[in-house]
Amino acid sequence: MAVPGQHQDGHRFVEAALAQGALVAVVERVPTGPDPGRLALVPDSRAALAVLAATFYGHPSRSVPVVGITGTDGKTTTTTMLQSALGTALGRVGSLSTVDFREGDLIEPNLSRQTTLESVEIQGWMRRMVDGNCRAIVLEATSHGLALGRLDQIQFAGAVYTSITHEHLDFHLTWEAYFDAKAMLLERTRARGGFAVLNRDDARAYSLLAERAGGRRLAYSAAGEPDADLRAEAVQRTESGLRFTAVTPAGRAEVRLSTPGRWNVGNALAALGAGLLLDQPLPALAEGLGRLESVPGRMERVELGQAFSVVVDYAHTPAALTVALHELRAATAGRLWVVFGSAGARDVAKRAEMGKIAAQLADQVVITSEDPRDEDPEAIIDQIWAGAIAAGGTPGTNLQRHAERDQAIRLAIAGALAGDTVLLAGKGHERSILSASGAQPWDERAAAEAALRERLDR
Repeated sequence: MAVPGQHQDGHRFVEAALAQGALVAVVERVPTGPDPGRLALVPDSRAALAVLAATFYGHPSRSVPVVGITGTDGKTTTTTMLQSALGTALGRVGSLSTVDFREGDLIEPNLSRQTTLESVEIQGWMRRMVDGNCRAIVLEATSHGLALGRLDQIQFAGAVYTSITHEHLDFHLTWEAYFDAKAMLLERTRARGGFAVLNRDDARAYSLLAERAGGRRLAYSAAGEPDADLRAEAVQRTESGLRFTAVTPAGRAEVRLSTPGRWNVGNALAALGAGLLLDQPLPALAEGLGRLESVPGRMERVELGQAFSVVVDYAHTPAALTVALHELRAATAGRLWVVFGSAGARDVAKRAEMGKIAAQLADQVVITSEDPRDEDPEAIIDQIWAGAIAAGGTPGTNLQRHAERDQAIRLAIAGALAGDTVLLAGKGHERSILSASGAQPWDERAAAEAALRERLDR
C-alpha cells in the first residue's frame, strides 16, 4: 500500500517493494519504473487500505458492539473505565487505548506511540478479540485516526465524547476543522442507528454535537447540570480515590473509583452512559468501575516513603494541565510544583499558553523537554518560558528550566519540602522520548523513583 505520509510518501518505495517480492502495489498515482500490470490504482490509498484490512479480517466489528471514545482529554481513562464496567456485566471485553490493549484480564502495553493504530492493526486486533470471545470492544478514536481513514469500515455501536478543547492544530489548523474531525465519529455512528454519549459540561462542543446526534443519546455532567441525563452527587475524595452517587435514567448507584482526580467523575459517568445504552444493568456497571485499580500514567502516585507527594500524569494540553493543577492544589498543604514541557513538531500555539497556566497555578515551575523531535529543545523551552514570564513567573525564584528531563525531575524533587506536591506532567505512560537522534528509552515513574532514592540516600 503506497500511502502518502506527513514526512515520507510510500510511492517512492513502490519499485523497491515489488523488486523484493511484493506481488501488487496499491497506489494513488502511477510511479515511473514499475510494471503497470502490478499496480492497482485507487483514489485514496488509506481508504482502500481500510477496505482491504476489514475484508481480510472478516469485518470483526459486525460481530460485537464497538464503542468509540473521542475528545481532547480523558479518552484513555474513559476507554479503560468502560472496558472494566462492561466486563462485570458481559464477561470478556476488549479495548484499544493509548496505554494498552486489553482482552479481559490480559493486558499488553501499547508501545507504538499511536493512540489510534493504522487500519490493518486495528482490524487485526479486533479480529483477535472477537476470536478470543470478547463480547464488546472499546477503542480510542483520535482526530487523526478519523481524518486519515484509520477507523473507516468499523461499524460503531456508539460514540462517547469527553471534551473538545485545544490540540493538534498543527495538523487540523483550526479548532473548527479539529471539531469536524471529532464529529465524524458521531456522524458515522448515527448513520448506523448507534448511540451518543455527550459531555454536558463542555458547553461549546455539546451544543454543536447535540445538533448532529440522533435520538439515542445521553448527556452527562460531573458538575451536576440539572438537564443532564447522568449526574454526580455527593462527590468525595477518599484515601484510595473518589466516591459519588451516580444519578442515571436507570436509577441511582454508589460508585467508588480508585482513580484520583475529580475530572474522573465525568469519565466514569460517560462510561456508565455507554454501558446503559448497551442495555447493561447499572449495578453491574458500577461494580465494574470499582474493580478498576488504576490507569498507568494517569494521576499515578510515586511513593517511596517521602514526606511529599509525587504524581505522574499525561496532562499535555492546556486544559488537562489546568485541571490537574487545580485538583492537586486542593489536595496540597504545602507548595505545588510542576515539571513539564511541550512536544516538538506539534501545536506550537499551546506552548506559551501552558507556560502561563503553570506560572498562574503552581508555586514552583520547572520547564523541560517532552518530545522535541527535530526541533531545538531549548527553543521550545524558550516559548514556554515566555508565557510563564508574561504571567508573572520570576526566573530563579519560582521559575526554572533544564532541557534534560531527568535533571529537571531531580531539581524539583530535591527542592520539595514536607507537604509539597510535585506533578510530573506530559509523559505519563510513554516509554520513549523522541528527539532528532531518534527514540530514547524513557520511564517517567522510574526517573521519579531514581530522584527520590537519590534524595532519601543523602
